[in-house]
Amino acid sequence: WNDSTLKNPLEASKTAWPVAHKESIFQPEFPITTDLLQKDFQIEETIAKGAFGEVYKVKKISEDKEYALKVLSKSQIVNESAVRQVKEEARIQAACGHHSFIAGAVARWQTKKRLYIVSEYIPGGELLALLDKYGKLPEELVKIFVAEIAIAIDFLHNAGVIYRDLKPENILLDSDCHIRLIDFGLSKWLPIGSRTTTLCGTLKYMVWELTRLLI
Repeated sequence: WNDSTLKNPLEASKTAWPVAHKESIFQPEFPITTDLLQKDFQIEETIAKGAFGEVYKVKKISEDKEYALKVLSKSQIVNESAVRQVKEEARIQAACGHHSFIAGAVARWQTKKRLYIVSEYIPGGELLALLDKYGKLPEELVKIFVAEIAIAIDFLHNAGVIYRDLKPENILLDSDCHIRLIDFGLSKWLPIGSRTTTLCGTLKYMVWELTRLLI
């Protein structure tokens, strides 16, 4: 309440409801809305499952266009003390998702129990699936993949972001077989000159300098 509200009879008739804690802690990255917004999306299939929820292939009815919809459980995120991690992931993808080799986020919002992130749908699947299917890939194709991954990582580094979980599962292929980097759950903004000491990533893809700390 403020003075102008109390002096205005029309404004004074309104009730100022406080925002619930489990909603306010995810703001401003995840605006509050009702269940109406996600009803514009029709779920077609489950793409992946993660620690806090699932990713679906959906069709936006109003556009007749396919997207990837990540649905996260707020209670699980809070219980795992991962609120800051999820919010930072959202900020990084919003800031860097315009790059040609990074999957961009289209929209984000929250309801009482869940967080929603709508991203581009990348139809080619994971690079891991391609490796599993063919084993060795042609050298010229590998050169292209390595170059595109390096460009994406260099872009993130120039933006002050360290990725920290580079692996075939986090690299998707678009319809033209170009790479798209996804999943910024372990990524972090790192100011110039600063360091981070958190040991994280996927063990079998970690560099020796990190894995030796676990031995």
